Amino acid sequence: MLASLMSARLFLVAMCNALLVVNATGCGTERRLAASRKPVLPATMIAGYTGGASVEQITEAVTQGVNVLFWSFMELEANDLHGDLNADKIGSVYSALVASRRTDIVHFVSFGGWNVNHNLAGTCGTNPCSGEAYAESFRNWNDKIKTAVPGFPGFAGIDWDLEGVDNLHSSSNNFTLPTFEIMLAMSQALRPEFLISMVPPQSYFNCKDPGFDMSLEHSAQSTPNFTYAGKNAYALLYAKCPECFDLVMVQLYESYSQAGFELYWGGNVSHIGASGWPRLGTIADMKRVVHDNMQCLATGWVVDFNGFWNVSKQKVVVPPSKIVIGLANSWALPETEFKVPFFGGKSCGEAWCQQVKVQDRESPVSTRGFMYWVIASDLRNAPWVADLRFA
Repeated sequence: MLASLMSARLFLVAMCNALLVVNATGCGTERRLAASRKPVLPATMIAGYTGGASVEQITEAVTQGVNVLFWSFMELEANDLHGDLNADKIGSVYSALVASRRTDIVHFVSFGGWNVNHNLAGTCGTNPCSGEAYAESFRNWNDKIKTAVPGFPGFAGIDWDLEGVDNLHSSSNNFTLPTFEIMLAMSQALRPEFLISMVPPQSYFNCKDPGFDMSLEHSAQSTPNFTYAGKNAYALLYAKCPECFDLVMVQLYESYSQAGFELYWGGNVSHIGASGWPRLGTIADMKRVVHDNMQCLATGWVVDFNGFWNVSKQKVVVPPSKIVIGLANSWALPETEFKVPFFGGKSCGEAWCQQVKVQDRESPVSTRGFMYWVIASDLRNAPWVADLRFA
């Protein structure tokens, strides 16, 4: 259907199925980031997480349209980077990308993930843990990877994915101010040279919730006995320094997320426990929920931070250029448990093509795009991203 997938802008335009007509430069001038030293994001991005994926799966996802790779995961502890992302793993993928003539791919390294303890603070012995020290460790690690992998441009940025853990009573199910201070300081230290992304589960950045605290032990609205939800913790991090983050990628695939409540329970609390609910969403439902979440983030919502970290009650708004909707691929199927919402490619493409309205702009604009978890769950000869082309 597409003559070429080299341009992600054209790729998503194809999803519109003639709903929009644009040329290869997109619906406007390509977005550029202010600092000249910083890498440049694709005007429209389709991103995938690499965790557990083979070289073949990653290169196939790129062939089908992925133009940003989030390498998962590394951890931060004792002012240093830890994890198994190394030159051998990265080099094998990069060699395949070179062979495919896809050296345009943008690479991020992601920190955290589910069930990883928060060890940024309090692990540095007699020396204080600091964002500046972690930033320097990242630069050194990145330089070593570039030296060991000839031609590799290095990681264009970092991605914050600190989440909760399985042990409900773990201290890592409550964010702390020292952890956030380090995350923000590291982001501030790196932002002149690198792109900074956050990828919160939806309850950690929920534009339908005016409340806030640092706990990750709240009940999900649809399923009260599931007590691993947050309450806008990442919204605080963003509100403290909006300019520090180039991407806000909200995980609609969080277990029993707000998006799942809207898709499977119709967003109506009276449907919880009622006969006939939950039920599978239609393609129209999927399109509505995805677009509603794009628009909600772009419109903004008021959160009462209660003065925590000297952040007052305020409206949190995410510019469309930063908005990326996070989706699940085949691992979320079948939907019989109604735990993780699944959104098909057609519905997502049509939602993106609707664009979003922005205050003081006469015409609607496009969001940055989509990301999905996880490339390793792409089906052979039918990766999830390929489904988008049928929109």
